[in-house]
Amino acid sequence: MARRADHSKEELASLVVNTAEELIAEEGIDAFSARSLSRAIGYTAGTLYHHFKDLDDIVTQVNTRTLVGLARAFAEATPSADPRQMLHNYADAFLGYITLKRNLWNALFEFRRKPDQPVPPWYIEAIASLIRIIAQCFSDIRPDLDEKTARQSGQLVFASIHSVVSLDSSGRLSLIMDRDITKVVHELVDMHILAYTHRTK
Repeated sequence: MARRADHSKEELASLVVNTAEELIAEEGIDAFSARSLSRAIGYTAGTLYHHFKDLDDIVTQVNTRTLVGLARAFAEATPSADPRQMLHNYADAFLGYITLKRNLWNALFEFRRKPDQPVPPWYIEAIASLIRIIAQCFSDIRPDLDEKTARQSGQLVFASIHSVVSLDSSGRLSLIMDRDITKVVHELVDMHILAYTHRTK
């Protein structure tokens, strides 16, 4: 078993987050605990809390990496001058990333924080920045509509894709429809594009 002297403060903090990310990716957030994490890294649970406030803090660090990864996937999406096509390209990037990081993505929304533990503002901003990328496509489709309207459509697309992928990953989508998830996602995007295109001011 490793001892505290085996790692510097920075090395141990990195080890904790890296290992937490691996455990959540492999076993899911429901199986993740301070005990499983301390056992995996060879330190006592008490040692964890010399470097992090609590388990919420550790999961937040992991979730931040997940959001950064999605932002990177968006940045690497196939470019297109057509904002409608770009929405579909972002949808492909979104779906591909969630599929690859399924358990980590679920941890973003399934982890139950302590009642007195607010979500950090910068964490909310990380999600909002992803939605702004989608919203910009809507702004390009209808420049005459205001920013709020575009943002709301971006939120709807984000929530829609997350919802159907969550249903699919839990095996519950088949209770509603027997459809390929990729086709479902792109039909949802088309529906949102159509609705936005025909919106009145």
